[in-house]
Amino acid sequence: MSLDKVTVAKRYSKALFELLDSQDQLDASFEELKQLRKVFQDNPQLGTALTDNSLAPAKREALVKPLLDATTGTVHNLIHMVYDYGRMDAMVEIIDQFQALYDTKNATVYADVTSAVALDDSQLDQLKAGYAKRVGAKQVVLSSKVDADIIGGVIIKSEGTIYDGSIKTKINRVRQALLG
Repeated sequence: MSLDKVTVAKRYSKALFELLDSQDQLDASFEELKQLRKVFQDNPQLGTALTDNSLAPAKREALVKPLLDATTGTVHNLIHMVYDYGRMDAMVEIIDQFQALYDTKNATVYADVTSAVALDDSQLDQLKAGYAKRVGAKQVVLSSKVDADIIGGVIIKSEGTIYDGSIKTKINRVRQALLG
């Protein structure tokens, strides 16, 4: 019975993470992995092509060679091993799972911020600092968008949690209390 991509990705990423952490190469290798993920994302059929046994081995090897040439050390070995085991279609998932482990170790949190008006860098920095303190993160990576319908305030969504400080929500709460 063959394993699903998520199970494969978790196993490979955990082993890779532990190896790189023990060798103190997490940061440098993570940069290589991000570049590798970008190649796969820019060429969505690459993983499938590298896993497709109906494609001649010489053609598959010609496709994987630039990836091997562009990487070093453990990342190079990872590509070689994943290719040999016919799991190249799981490479993006492996890197995503690795990033989750990397972010946990570095206490990095990702959040989406919605505001009624565009926020300047100073306001974003204040939000990052406040949110980092609230959730115990060392670093917060924000992506922001504007939605005039919230009237004012901000809404922060992160890891399944929503902090809603919008004026629209406050008005709706008052309305419910009055009608209630």
